[in-house]
Amino acid sequence: MILVTVLSAAALAQAADARPGAGPRGFTPQGYRASFTIEIDASREEVFGAATGDVTGWWDHSFAENPAELVIEPAFGGQFYERFREGSDDGALHATVIYVSRPSALRMQGPLGLSGYAFDMVTSWMLEDRDGATAFTVELAMAGEVDAEVAGVVEGVWRHFIEARLKPYVEAGCHRAPREPCGAFSE
Repeated sequence: MILVTVLSAAALAQAADARPGAGPRGFTPQGYRASFTIEIDASREEVFGAATGDVTGWWDHSFAENPAELVIEPAFGGQFYERFREGSDDGALHATVIYVSRPSALRMQGPLGLSGYAFDMVTSWMLEDRDGATAFTVELAMAGEVDAEVAGVVEGVWRHFIEARLKPYVEAGCHRAPREPCGAFSE
């Protein structure tokens, strides 16, 4: 697991010249959109099920080195949260689920790894059947304390999550035994 997410690292780099006690500093709010589609060789139901609930098996960016839980609750009003330690209330709320239509769509709103910045993002997932596979489309709408470089990093990290993590996780069948070691990743 990564202690500081790539998203946080980009935001930290963006704010590197801000010094505590230096007084208020302005920023220009900006907005960006990005989208991409990844094909996953499994049914929509399997992909949706693997992409939600306990995602600890495939999600590899977290604030804690070894979080006790990473969960995306697939219900409107559900949370995408990280619990740092078992039995603890310490953790992070990455996003709130604002729309779900199982197994075709899920939409979350929240800063994910950019917690602590004036940043908001709506992340939409659309899943469509495509010749026995699933076309998994991610649409990102980012606004606030973000520039083109950070927006590009956000898109790249989401591509990593779906293409390099979720896709091999599902295609290797790891979602069927999430508590067992997954041979899909060479780490």
